[in-house]
Amino acid sequence: MHSGGRVRSMLDDAEWERLSTLYNGWINDVADVLQGLATAAQDAERSVEGPPIARAVVADLRTRIEAPIGELTDRTNTLTVEMAKFQA
Repeated sequence: MHSGGRVRSMLDDAEWERLSTLYNGWINDVADVLQGLATAAQDAERSVEGPPIARAVVADLRTRIEAPIGELTDRTNTLTVEMAKFQA
């Protein structure tokens, strides 16, 4: 078993590898979702050609998308910091 933090020492190599694989998969999935949401919001905003109400609806959509993007980013950053502690 590799040297590491308290949690790391409680896991065998296979368990640690599984946890690391799940974590890395989560990070990649979150990045893909965030990029997709940001792209969708930008595309919607650029595509609006019509009455002011349509632009307002798209602007509202973008605002509503940005909130979960921020939350996912914050939570993922927290998870990354906590995971790093286990590797120390």
